[in-house]
Amino acid sequence: MVARPFDGRELGNNVKNLGAALPELTVFGMMLGSGKEIVHFMRATRSLQSAAYVAKRLSKHFFQVCATGAACSCTNGQRTRRAACQVGLDLGIPLWLSSPAKELIFDGGAVRGAVVERDGKRIRVIARKGVVLACGGFPHDVARRKELFPHAPTGNEHYSPGPTGNTGDGLRLAEAVGGKVDTSLPHAAAWVPVSITTRKDGSRGVMPHFIDRAKPGVIAVTTSGKALYQRRQLIP
Repeated sequence: MVARPFDGRELGNNVKNLGAALPELTVFGMMLGSGKEIVHFMRATRSLQSAAYVAKRLSKHFFQVCATGAACSCTNGQRTRRAACQVGLDLGIPLWLSSPAKELIFDGGAVRGAVVERDGKRIRVIARKGVVLACGGFPHDVARRKELFPHAPTGNEHYSPGPTGNTGDGLRLAEAVGGKVDTSLPHAAAWVPVSITTRKDGSRGVMPHFIDRAKPGVIAVTTSGKALYQRRQLIP
């Protein structure tokens, strides 16, 4: 996903309420945009132009962190998420943190709202037009992974860089009111090689190799044992 950077300062204090980027994909907590920005960081020690670009970018980042307490330049998927938050705030929609939806309110053959747990209490939220389950997929739903990926019989054979809180709640909410999940897809996942790291706090990190897995070349072996060779040159 390639998107123009979004300045998180437009969110005011809410910039600190949104989830941080995956640490393994940041430099000092700063996100990098796809394309020329990554090239500049790769060439920072070999090009004066790139060194100047990187110095300017890092200086701006550190200043923003000191001023707001959070990284403000958002790119890629993080940019899309924070821009969507800005639209909601502009429309006067409140942002409820740590308020999981527990069930959908189903009445008269239609979903009318949701029961949300907030501050230890369950609140019925009635929707005037509809309910959107913007919950993503099921990267950390071990039971569904076990069901849909026969090659991973325990559901724990793969690692996901997705948020650990994404356990497929949205799918279960929909199924509880008659929704159907299409299980006919042979591989309902975006497969990518990953590296497992240990973060400073001792937690496990997952580094997805989205753009570097075929640079400058790759040797892949098929299930039949045939080797496929591919050579690419990284052009600055």
